[in-house]
Amino acid sequence: MLAMNGRIPAGRTGTEDDFAKYRDVVADIFAHHRRTEPGGTGGAACSCGGAWPCREERLAAELLDWI
Repeated sequence: MLAMNGRIPAGRTGTEDDFAKYRDVVADIFAHHRRTEPGGTGGAACSCGGAWPCREERLAAELLDWI
């Protein structure tokens, strides 16, 4: 799994709480990262400025596969 970069909130315990905190991370990523197609480039980019899919989007996809 990709590094979480300190995104996981502290203070939750138990399996269900683990799933909840990962869902929160995925929701936060989806709120801030979107696929865009800059005019004239013919390719896709992320709204964060990185290439699509950016590292955060790959993290969200991996977490969704896990949960």
